[in-house]
Parts: sequence; structure tokens; C-alpha cells
Amino acid sequence: MLSRRSTVALVFAMALAGAAGLVAWGPVSLVPHMHQFADQRSLWGMPYSVNVWSHLPLLPIGVWGLWRVSRLPGDEPLRWVWGWFFCCQMLATVGGMVYHWKPSDVSFIWDQVPRSAACSLFAAAFLAERIDRRFGLGPAIATALIATLLGGIWWLYSLHVWGVGDLRPLIWLELSPIALVATGAWTLHGHLLSRQDWMRSQLSFVVAQTVDWADRPFFDWTGQVISGHSMRHLALAACVGWVAWRLGSGSARRVPHNQPLPAGVILGEPVVAQTSATSFPDSRLAS
Repeated sequence: MLSRRSTVALVFAMALAGAAGLVAWGPVSLVPHMHQFADQRSLWGMPYSVNVWSHLPLLPIGVWGLWRVSRLPGDEPLRWVWGWFFCCQMLATVGGMVYHWKPSDVSFIWDQVPRSAACSLFAAAFLAERIDRRFGLGPAIATALIATLLGGIWWLYSLHVWGVGDLRPLIWLELSPIALVATGAWTLHGHLLSRQDWMRSQLSFVVAQTVDWADRPFFDWTGQVISGHSMRHLALAACVGWVAWRLGSGSARRVPHNQPLPAGVILGEPVVAQTSATSFPDSRLAS
């Protein structure tokens, strides 16, 4: 088992390696067949109707997530980062429905920007819980949101200058949680979500990406009942829903943010037993 310091170094090394890999790869643009999905059926005059309506579970799940955030203790420092995460997730859901209704490069960016913002906030929440709670405070949240907006502006700028929009910053923000969680979930300790919760959520995310890549084969395998892209939306709903359900559940061990850490205790280590009044019955430790 790696030490905490080694794990933190590995987490940031993975993030930097991903960024370096995208820089070395070169500009990543939308390909001509990007908007051609396997399931093109229309329902009630709406094109790509299954791809549109398969987003719907994400909206009530986002509302439920906000409710779960509101039930966290009032002195919980990570309430804001999770609240912003669920807000961006719902914005991405609406953007995704609009994009699938009328697929185009512009509508895709309106979908991609809030989706990348949600992923960057998810990564910030992980870093805040497992490494340093300052990653979940206002300056870090603003940095994540501004970085996403700059990624969208970079796409517009590169489209104007080169004739093709470069998606690398937005892709890095979207995929960074996979590397961060896979690297640090089993060694670093937290209090709102268990290591199993983080890994299960990321497993759903990986499944979502996998079935999306197999859009046409999945559509054929299911007898043209549902495509891989539609299944992607349902897998993302499972990812966000699991986080919403488990957020703050169980017996959490934490130090309130307004109290100093005991001497010799590393930030992020469970030190004081404190059970949330809003937690689900669960005897096992959240970390």
C-alpha cells in the first residue's frame, strides 16, 4: 500500500500525464460523423427521440442530489462543491437533450461545457475530501468553472483561427476524475463517500463511455431496442444516482471545519467519530 504522500504525488502525476498526453496528441476536433447516431427513430415528430428522452432520469436525480446536499450538516465544508456539481449536471442534461434534438457542433458545445464543468467539480470534490478540503471551497469551485468556460472559449477561438474547434481542454476536464479516483480512492481517506462509493460511481462512468463507443453494435445486439448511446445516458444516471444516494450516508468520521485538527493528524484522515443526523442506517465506516 502506498503512503499518503506517495498517493497524492501519484494523483497529480496522473493528472499532469493526461494533460501532457493531450498536448502531444494535438488538436482534437469533432469528426464529420460525430452527430450520426445509430438510433435515429422519431417519436411524436421528435428526431432521435430515444436519445433525447433517455436523458430524463438525470433531471430528478440531480434534484434529489441537491436535496441530499441540503441534508448535510450545516458546517460541512463540501456542501457547495457538491451543490454546484449537481447544478452543472442538470445543465448538462438539458444541454444534452437540446443537442440530441438538433445535433450540430454548436449545440454539442452547449452540452459539453456544463458536462466538463460537472466532471471537474466531481474531481474537486474528490480532492477536497481525500487530500485538502480547500479544493471544495469557493476559490477552487470558481477555478473549476472558469477553467471550463475557458475550454469552451478555446474551442471557439481555435474554430475561428484553424477552422476546427479544439476539444482538448474540455476532454481533459471530463476524463480527469477517472485517473484521480482510480489512483487515490483506496489509499486516501474521506468522510462523505466511501472508497467503494467512489469506485462504483467511476465504474458506471467507464461503462457509459464503453457502451457509447459501441453505439451501433449495441443497437444491433439488442434487436434495435436501444442503442449504446442511449445506454450511456442511463449509465451516467446510475453514476450520479449512486453518488446522490450515498452522499453523507453511513457513520462519518470527520473534524468540523471550524475546529483545529489535533496535533499529529494529517488532513483527510478520519479522527473524530461523528454521525450525521441525516445519515442512512449503516454500521460500516464511510471511509
